[in-house]
Amino acid sequence: MPAYSTASALPVEELSVAIVEGEGAVTGLIGDKCLGDLPITWRNAHMVKATLGGSIGLRQIAADKWIHAPGANFERIVGTFGEADITVTPRGVEIKVPNELILDYRKRFDVLAFFSARFGSQISALTKEKLKADAIFNTTNLGNAVNSTVAYTAALSSTCSFISDVITAIRTRRAAGEQPDTVAMSGPVYERIRQSAPVQAYVAGTLRPGSEATVSTIQQALAEYGIKQVLVGNGYYNSAADGATASLTQIWSNTYVAVFKAGMQPVASETPGVGVPTVSGLGANVFWEGYSPGGVPSADKDAMQFEGGNYVETYPDLPSDSQIIRIKMSDKPYVLNANCGGLIATQYS
Repeated sequence: MPAYSTASALPVEELSVAIVEGEGAVTGLIGDKCLGDLPITWRNAHMVKATLGGSIGLRQIAADKWIHAPGANFERIVGTFGEADITVTPRGVEIKVPNELILDYRKRFDVLAFFSARFGSQISALTKEKLKADAIFNTTNLGNAVNSTVAYTAALSSTCSFISDVITAIRTRRAAGEQPDTVAMSGPVYERIRQSAPVQAYVAGTLRPGSEATVSTIQQALAEYGIKQVLVGNGYYNSAADGATASLTQIWSNTYVAVFKAGMQPVASETPGVGVPTVSGLGANVFWEGYSPGGVPSADKDAMQFEGGNYVETYPDLPSDSQIIRIKMSDKPYVLNANCGGLIATQYS
């Protein structure tokens, strides 16, 4: 009798759906509001990268050189686009569920569905959040980190410069041809800055006496500068080895505050003349929507597509008399336009 081949693992759509729906139950996550999803049909993709550098964006023709004399040739500028190669990063994990455990609880609930929905949703949600945080709080991707005017420390809270730091960052991004609409920070940094006297004074001002510095009121205070969302990342992940005592670690570090234009995928009607998906803002979370059993695209593609880029397969492990749940992802956050964002080094302590 031939041994069971894991290559014939069965994709399970209902478990994938449970993971996608369950991701929203993981609290304190902000990544989806920073980098929107961009599904691609191949593991390696090539895309047009339309950024300010080398293009005709923000040009003006007020100078004398552009004045047109009768019969003369017009001055010309050349419109160009850059290009980018994108490769997703397949990753995954397996959960072994003994058949005895399945039988023990068979009259109470579906053990496979429980492990998939509970642990699978946590794994996928926290993984996506960590990847996005690492891509944004990254001086290689956003090579323009500037120290805060005053360190974000408890001792200097009376002079914390958060509002002016953000306004300066917005002005710097405008000078690079972009308009930031998002501010992102960790929970501890937010707790530090909301207690600062300058932030409280700026939020309340003369028109809102008595107002508290909250996420909402800080956003309202920054709205006239184009900020539409102030995001506070409060997610944690377990960094301990399997079986060891849990050790929770912040996903978003206290090192930076990011000021940027959120990366989203506009609908086709918002991009005149473009017949392919485009991304506005900082970038996108790219995933391979054809990633199926064994990483081989299915001939029946529609049956293999799962929302959110999560895939779940199950197969029996005969030697241990168990069922294996395999959770696969291919998410790869890309910062495609560094002009859209800047980092404030908080000097937090």
